[in-house]
Amino acid sequence: MKIMDIISEQEETNYKMVEFKNLLEKIKKDLWFKKDLKLSSGTGYMSYTVSSDGLIFEVNVVYNPDHVNPIIPSDLFKVAGDEVINLICSAKGMSKDELVQYFGGVLNNYSIQIYKTVIFLMEGVFDLKRYMDNNIYNMKIDTPHIMSELFRNENLYQLLPEQLPRFSEDYATTMSKLIKKCKTIYMALGKGTWKGHVYDYGKFNQSNIVVHQKDYNYNKRDKILNPDFEITYGASWPLIDGIKFNTDENPLTAYEMDEFRNWVEAKFKHFGIDFKA
Repeated sequence: MKIMDIISEQEETNYKMVEFKNLLEKIKKDLWFKKDLKLSSGTGYMSYTVSSDGLIFEVNVVYNPDHVNPIIPSDLFKVAGDEVINLICSAKGMSKDELVQYFGGVLNNYSIQIYKTVIFLMEGVFDLKRYMDNNIYNMKIDTPHIMSELFRNENLYQLLPEQLPRFSEDYATTMSKLIKKCKTIYMALGKGTWKGHVYDYGKFNQSNIVVHQKDYNYNKRDKILNPDFEITYGASWPLIDGIKFNTDENPLTAYEMDEFRNWVEAKFKHFGIDFKA
């Protein structure tokens, strides 16, 4: 090959590297940073951005299983990977094959990385990584993959069902009972009297509940998620004698405010609820 041909080829490669980097920036600026995922069960979306150096397409996945028959689909990450391809192809106005042919080896300089996967079931939340084998999650999902791999291999992020945790049969029903219990206790303790002062935390708001999945007894070999929960209720400011707790007119002194907060949190704690007063 002639020297001029080599120089010309290198210049074209450099140009396309800049073009692809600008393409990712275009996706970052012009398109929504959140895309719904078309899944066979439940609902989910991915949020994304591009690294500060423009070389990594960064993805977070959020998934909401079906409440009646909760499962984590084995194609969850594959669908997210497919959406990344769709975003890039749409931004360039090319098909997948056309884009690969046009950019060629330039794709080897860019990566995709899935940073975090959060599972929401009703009011429950947990990080999927904590419930998968480390080697599978780290190698298959967490590790950055060269962008060309994603375009070449449609199953790059495909998992086997046995590699994912499974919800026990009583998982959703147990959580429903726990949420109902929290509401019942809140209705009883959310307003009352303390040392002659009347307090009122207002109407019950189910969205203030967060149910945390405990992993102390989780067996990664069996991969069964049992309903081993901790429940938190994040309360808004209460009224004290009809006056907002966070105002200068609050009838309680600073010491009394701390004393009251500790008292009401202990009341809820007695029933197994972490009340954030």
